[in-house]
Amino acid sequence: MRRDRLSIAVALLGVITVAALVVGCTGLTRADILSVNTDKELYHSNNVMNITVAVTSPKTIDNVTLNITGIEDRYGDMRLSHKIQANLSPGTNTLTYDYQLPPCSKCAGIDPGNYSFNVTLEQGGTILDQTNYSIQLEQ
Repeated sequence: MRRDRLSIAVALLGVITVAALVVGCTGLTRADILSVNTDKELYHSNNVMNITVAVTSPKTIDNVTLNITGIEDRYGDMRLSHKIQANLSPGTNTLTYDYQLPPCSKCAGIDPGNYSFNVTLEQGGTILDQTNYSIQLEQ
């Protein structure tokens, strides 16, 4: 009876050890968006919006995608839609994108007001982190 219990305990310990090694070797991917910033809070037609995203990673993570999507026009279309492919190194990584606003915002279906865009960090279809940022647009 004791020998059976000991065999079960050793087998269970072996399974737990193998599981811990697999998780430790493959590692669960983790990265966080620290901040999203633009060079201004107020934009006008034809301005260039400089978007800066700070991402932190505890280790090297290859093949991540930063999706920036938003500024919905009156027709329901997203005027801002961009993907940045990157390999993250340990620590803070800075990713940037310059978005050219339409030469005539009103003609493009963008009325004056507050607009937001989503920033999503993903790898292989898995969302690692996401956040939202707002700006103000005028003619």
